[in-house]
Amino acid sequence: MLQFVMLLLLLPNSLDAHFPKPCTTDEALNTKTCCPEWEGSPCGVRAGRGECDSYNKIQTTDYIDYRENWPFHFYDSLCRCHGNFDGFDCGLCKHGFKGHHCNITHMTKRKEIHSLTEEEKTKFFNYLEYSKTNISSKYSILTSNDTSKESTLKFINASLYDVYIWMHYYAAKPLKGTGRNVAHEGPAFPFWHRMFLLFFEREVREMTSDDSFFIPYWNWTKSDHCDICNNDYFGESDATGLISPQSQFSKWKPICDKDNNSLGIICIQDLKENSILRNPGGNPTFNTLPTSGDVQRTIEVSNYDMAEYNKSVKHSFRNILEGYDVPQDFRQLNSAMHNLVHHYFNGTMTGLPTAVNDPIFMVHHSFVDKILEEWMDAHPDATYPENSDTIPEGQKADDFMVPFFPLVQNKYFMDHTITFGYKYADDDY
Repeated sequence: MLQFVMLLLLLPNSLDAHFPKPCTTDEALNTKTCCPEWEGSPCGVRAGRGECDSYNKIQTTDYIDYRENWPFHFYDSLCRCHGNFDGFDCGLCKHGFKGHHCNITHMTKRKEIHSLTEEEKTKFFNYLEYSKTNISSKYSILTSNDTSKESTLKFINASLYDVYIWMHYYAAKPLKGTGRNVAHEGPAFPFWHRMFLLFFEREVREMTSDDSFFIPYWNWTKSDHCDICNNDYFGESDATGLISPQSQFSKWKPICDKDNNSLGIICIQDLKENSILRNPGGNPTFNTLPTSGDVQRTIEVSNYDMAEYNKSVKHSFRNILEGYDVPQDFRQLNSAMHNLVHHYFNGTMTGLPTAVNDPIFMVHHSFVDKILEEWMDAHPDATYPENSDTIPEGQKADDFMVPFFPLVQNKYFMDHTITFGYKYADDDY
């Protein structure tokens, strides 16, 4: 164990996150250019990895939230990577490939968290700790007290895990003036989170030089309580919701959780320290977890999504999976599936934009992604909804996912996991 911790301390701090520091300089922002060099040339153009490309987008100045039309309020020239190359500077490989030339197929298998070997479990939790406690020398997060004014932009240093928190916060917080966000309550929901998990997996692999890392999933249908809320996994909590001092997560401090969901504010912090809170089942309105029957009924729904593409639609796989279309049965549920799990924790996990502060988020969403894959197996002809004015801002098929670099469209991830270099192991515990 000591040798493993010492190895982590010697690992390079090389993360791919948003915003890349080379793109936060006055010159980059003034020229609206995010084309960092890779081995001496922008976007690795001399190595044939990519090119600095200008995107022909209609630019306007009358917006009310600079997350709209991502990322063209910040940049109109960005790296466009060729072939299997990827990353904001085209210095990485697309998901599912590795090697200097990105021509070697790479496949991992996400296992149920209880099925991890002791070595796998130790590595997973140690890598989480390392990602939370080491500041990136290359990447920053954006803060602002008014999303309609560029003069309020401020970029600050952060660890990889805090960048990960910020990315979800940035995408999940409602757009100023609309009340909608770009990662929930619409067709992009499961695919945005698929990309989100893949992002973190790849960055941890880069950070640790360990391409075997994967995010396990937690099958919450296997128990009527949180069976990972103990000190062998994510930490037990007391009556106040605080996590046991015996758990590494008792020392984790949330970020971006001080603005009371005020529209127009991005991750403004105060000096008061907080802690992750968790009181699973403590709210009598949400004191249960979804069942295997709920999962099966969700997978049987044939329509992926439908107008009005919001949380009110009925008989939509996406909306049932997300948990807004609630089954009417003896349980008298107020939310279901994905949402019910968030509400069940009655703490940090319950706040939508900042739920990622609790690392249980990732194993929960890994299982949500597994359900998505099972649904796609059952409905092979399904397609992403065509562009429509009824689809919320940022969630149309051709919209670029916020806040990822290089640019990727929502519809890209409506494919099987094997395309992106991973698959799911069956439960075997």
